Parts: sequence; structure tokens; C-alpha cells
Amino acid sequence: MRAANTYEFGIARPEVGLRIPGSCARFGFLSEVVLSSSFVPGDRLGRYELVDIIGGGGFATVWRARTAGPGGFERSVAVKVIRPGRANQKRFQDMLLDEARLVARIQHPNVAQIWEVGEDPRSLYVVMELVDGVSLDELRYRAEELGKSLSVRAIFRILADACAGLHAAHELASNGAPLGLVHRDVSPQNILVSRDGIAKLIDFGIAKARERLAGDTTTGFIKGKISFMAPEQARAEETDRRADIWAMGAVAFDLVMGRPPFDGQSELGRLAALVAPDPAPPLSDDVPAPLRAVVAKALSKDREARHSTALELKEAIEEALIESELETSPSDVARLCRPYFGDDVTPEKTEEAPSSSTAERPVSSTIEAAKRTETIELPMGRFRHWPVIAGLAVMAPLVAWAVARDDGRNPSDAASTTASVALESVSSSQAPPPRVGSEAPAVSVASPTAIGTASAREDASPAATATPTAPSAKVAPPLQRRPSTVRRAPSAPVIDDNAIE
Repeated sequence: MRAANTYEFGIARPEVGLRIPGSCARFGFLSEVVLSSSFVPGDRLGRYELVDIIGGGGFATVWRARTAGPGGFERSVAVKVIRPGRANQKRFQDMLLDEARLVARIQHPNVAQIWEVGEDPRSLYVVMELVDGVSLDELRYRAEELGKSLSVRAIFRILADACAGLHAAHELASNGAPLGLVHRDVSPQNILVSRDGIAKLIDFGIAKARERLAGDTTTGFIKGKISFMAPEQARAEETDRRADIWAMGAVAFDLVMGRPPFDGQSELGRLAALVAPDPAPPLSDDVPAPLRAVVAKALSKDREARHSTALELKEAIEEALIESELETSPSDVARLCRPYFGDDVTPEKTEEAPSSSTAERPVSSTIEAAKRTETIELPMGRFRHWPVIAGLAVMAPLVAWAVARDDGRNPSDAASTTASVALESVSSSQAPPPRVGSEAPAVSVASPTAIGTASAREDASPAATATPTAPSAKVAPPLQRRPSTVRRAPSAPVIDDNAIE
């Protein structure tokens, strides 16, 4: 095999070589033997592993794929490959390459991005952004399965955002010259809606533009879906961006009314009604008048009477929503469409939201919040003895005063000494051990041994050891004791700073 036919893409690696067998190079197509193999989950295309099929079109299939990297890195992407039966046809290869070249230049949040183009012996492939959502058509179908319908405000918000992406595509230029890009396949199937309510325009496979490789996109060929096709497009006439304006109006009509604006018993009947001079029917009266007027203008069979650009249509839709008091944001779309995403969307968490008291300020991990009652329970293990300590601290002076009065001592000194001993005994037996890695609370409380020693020294003084006198002798005045040097234990516990902020 030899390298041939290198195409310019204008993306990260501008050159992608297409290898053609030497025996087939002169005919301009790839070997059917080489490219006829189909893909199965687990196959690899370059660095991407195929997972499952998530969509497809007339000539290509879209796979969910993933790639992995160092440190547990993983990324999910969408990979578009040509169907096996058509991978050997040059015109389909050119269509895929044209789509990659065009969309890679469009940088807009409402257009699904294309990141890479690669080749495999079985097919060319395009690596695209994987949108976490479903198509607008699938969204409508799921709502109908539940006996409901999409809300009018959600439909028009989605279409307004899709118009923004469509306008970016229409404005695409090369070296300052407009490319004249026309999507030609705007439909509910080609508008994706993410679970965040963001609209994404996809599938530029049959787009018309200058500098295309595929030669069958010129005037004289009918391409697109008849239900959303503009009259001039159905007549195979020259088309411009206003054909996509019609398509947006037809999508709005179909989503609201449940049928295309020009319906028939067959595709041929729809085509005949489309090219006939009869105007498009209006929307039902259930739709606000400003929105009905916008759709009627977009569906005008005279292209000169339509909105001139997709941006103009977007602005008209937004003004009509405001006038109808239906102003809607993407977050509103996500909320309104959430029941219809089904299993493709990660289920919401069923845990209750935190209470307002815990949401306003941070709470330490040592506080446990009960989920059902939304109450806060403090771990009281280290504090359960403090009521006892406080009670003893109050009762000890009274007991000491009564004992001192019977012994003839100064009640205040005795109360001080007794209270200190009581606090020391309770604290030493019931206080929790200090935490590992932190210093123990510094509490200056004299030990019972020290208190006993001090009392012994005072009792050993000459006045204290004097022999009792005769009953007729005068009684010596009581000793004047020095103030006690024993400091009281702190009246409040030392609480862990991490308990609560």
C-alpha cells in the first residue's frame, strides 16, 4: 500500500493521509475486501475503543467510544464511521471528510464539535463531542409514550439556541470569503438536547458549501428530509441559508402540531403539497399569537418574505417568548424535559437536601446530622461528667463551711481547700485522656498529697502543738492562716476546637 490523496483539514493535525491500494488507486476507490468488515463493541479505532452504537444516518454509524490515559484518565467521545456497505465508495468518503473540514472550523456552544479525523483499514472515522442527552425527536417520542407533550416554551427555547449555532455555520468563511454553507438537513433528529438544556446542532454530512470534495452536492440533486425541506430545495433549485430558516419553522410546526406543515399519504404526496402554491397552515390557537406569527413568517413559500438570517429568527423567537410571558432559559428546559430523558440520564440523588442551618455555615465532622429529623446530635461522651462536677463545685463550699464551724476553723479557708480537693478528685477520675498528638489541658489543681503536706506543716507549729490549758485559763485566739495557695479548677470545660465552628 502507498500513501496518496492528502486532504487539508485545518484542525490540530492538518494532514491526514488516505492510503489506497495500488491496484485501486487509479479508479479512486478503496478495496472492498479491505473496507467491508463491520465493527463490534470492543474494536479499536486508533486509540479509541468502541462501546456501543448510539445513532446513525444514511451513510454512517455513530458509536460511543472511550480513550484512556495515564493516572486513570478516561474520556468518552462519539466516533462516526462509514457503514460497511458504503465504506468503499469515494463519494461517501468525501462526504465524511467534508463534514469534518467544515464543522472543525465552527466554534460555537450550540454546534457539536469535531476533534479528530482518523483512518482505519476498514473505514475513515471522525471523533466528535459526545453530548450527554438525546435528540429532539427522541425527546418528543418519550413524552408521547408518557401521554404528554413537550411544552411550547421548551420547544422554542431549544430552537432559538439551535438558530444561534446555525447562524455561526452560515457565517463560516475561508480567507474572508463566505463559504455559503447551507445545512440542508435541519430536523428534530439533528438537534440534540443535553440534560443541562443546551441545544446542539449536528450532522453536516449533506451540507452545501464551497470547497467541498463531494461533487454531488450541487444543484440538481434533492437532499434532506421532505417533511422539513424548503420548497426551493424540493424543486432542486439553488438554495441559500433561507432554506434552513424554513426548516426551523417546519421543525417548530411538527413539534407543536404533531405533523409536518405539508403532510400526505406518502413521500410523493408530501412533495407535491410542498411545491404547490398553497401557503403553510397556521399553528393552533393554543399557541400564543406572537409565536404563531414567527412560525408563519419562517414558513413563507416566498423566500424573500422569510427571516433573512438564522440570527434574525433567533431574536424573533426570543422577543415572542417575552411578549407571551414565556421567557425560558436552558436551565428551565432541563427542568421541563427531565422526565423524558429516561435511562440515558444519571438518576438524581434521593438523599434529602441539608437543612438551612447546616447550609449556611460549615459544620465539623464531629457533629452528626440525622437525615430524617434534620437535627444535630453532639457527641457528649467527653462532656457527660461536667454536670456532676458543677454540682460538686457548688455543694463543696457549703459542706466545708459546716465542717469548719464545728472544728472552730475559718469557714472560707476550709471551703476553698475542700472544693479544690473535690474538683481534683472528680477531674482526675473522670476527665477524658488528652487526644493523641495534642497537649493535655493545663489545669492547675493541687494534688491531695500536697494539700495534706501543707496541712501537716501548719499543724506542726508551736501554737498548734501546745498542750491544752486548765479550764480556768484563757483560751488562745484562733490562728490566722495564710491565704491558700491552691488555685481553683477552671469553671468551664476545655472543649475541642474542632467540635463546632
